[in-house]
Amino acid sequence: MLRKLIPGFVLAAALFGLAVLIGPRLTLHSEVLHQEASADAGVTYGPSGSRRSSDLHLVKLWNVTGAHYELHLGPGAKHYYYPVEVGFGSADPRIREVSWQPGGVTVTFTTADSVHVPADNFSSVR
Repeated sequence: MLRKLIPGFVLAAALFGLAVLIGPRLTLHSEVLHQEASADAGVTYGPSGSRRSSDLHLVKLWNVTGAHYELHLGPGAKHYYYPVEVGFGSADPRIREVSWQPGGVTVTFTTADSVHVPADNFSSVR
């Protein structure tokens, strides 16, 4: 009888392991909470001759373990982006100010926490 149960236990353990490993990485739903472009602030990025705007999206992502938040940065950040995980407390993070500089971007949240991302990280994401 035990021999008949072992394959079921192995399959259940494998499915559980797969859910634990892949589940948090599988996005079920996403929502853009804030978006803006560096060109609106008069700042562009890229090698000489091909200066382009970079986008910033604050995104709420839901997966099997719950919700988490990321900044998506890059030209065309809706599809190709440099991700930066953010989260300060239990409420949705809210952006107070975005400061675009030639060397990067600084995002300040209403909690007074801030994140600086160098332009080299997001200016050529493709």
